[in-house]
Amino acid sequence: MSDILTMLHLKMDIFMYNLIHYHPYEIVLYVWINKLYAQNKSIEEAIQLIYKARNRFLLTSKDSLCNYPPNESPLTKPNRGDAKGLSN
Repeated sequence: MSDILTMLHLKMDIFMYNLIHYHPYEIVLYVWINKLYAQNKSIEEAIQLIYKARNRFLLTSKDSLCNYPPNESPLTKPNRGDAKGLSN
């Protein structure tokens, strides 16, 4: 677990603190790491699968921060700060 956390740029003590205080990200990550360990995945395989799962989870989750209402994506509509800067 420590090798995987290191490769994900997470510190073991902070991860464990957040895990025992029920922070959702750490709980999900802990479950994923244990499942991959049970499947005898190498560290490299586990990291790649976690990256893919994390991206899929963040980008397609119903409540994801990456999901914007139609026509309100920052890629299609400038935010107010950008618009003000362009008019000056």
